[in-house]
Amino acid sequence: MSYQIIKTFVYVVSVMLSMWGLSCFNFDNIIRKAKVREFYLFFLIASLSLGYLLGSFILEFATIHF
Repeated sequence: MSYQIIKTFVYVVSVMLSMWGLSCFNFDNIIRKAKVREFYLFFLIASLSLGYLLGSFILEFATIHF
């Protein structure tokens, strides 16, 4: 398998895990009723950011040669 396919798979799984992890927080008390669309944009950006950081960590950790 090519490294690019593995890299893409790791990033997709990392973003999915970060979305799942962020969904455990109760944001209902924080969100204003008129700002739901803006919250979904924030949720998407936060999930992508956390997923990228997690995926980068996993890929970097996997390529360390001891």
